[in-house]
Amino acid sequence: YGPGTGPFLHRWKTLRDALKGLRDSRPEYQGYSVNRLKYLRLLTEGQNWRALPPRIQKEAMGGAYESSGGKVGFYRRLSFDKPCPTVPTSPVQKSTCICHPTELRPLSVKEYARVQQFPDDWEFVGSTATRYKQIGNAVPVGLGFVIGKVLLRYLDNHEEI
Repeated sequence: YGPGTGPFLHRWKTLRDALKGLRDSRPEYQGYSVNRLKYLRLLTEGQNWRALPPRIQKEAMGGAYESSGGKVGFYRRLSFDKPCPTVPTSPVQKSTCICHPTELRPLSVKEYARVQQFPDDWEFVGSTATRYKQIGNAVPVGLGFVIGKVLLRYLDNHEEI
């Protein structure tokens, strides 16, 4: 692919882009535990556990504090002006926290679905936790479309992979 062609033609989308125009007057979500809320209250948009006061980072992280890896998903508040990270199957765990940028709650089920590019009228069934899991296990709709197109080209012998 040359510059400005193929998969790099489009600029990435921000969380704000993904949620634009969404009507979710009574957002449905799983609540955070009291302990998680204690630390999330201290963070602002775009921050994670590393922005907590140094004296309480170890307390917040528990045993994970000493483990290796970036741990960017711990106590994470999203930013409206950056892309949303991969949505996990549960937004309320310490290591998979997907906290709304400005509200003290995880992304709602509808917001989760929007991030994964599902149409607003798509219906998920089961408990709130089950629906988060369905959406988190899904491939984003746009990615599924592109993969399908590539497979069709291959099957039709229009392009060798």
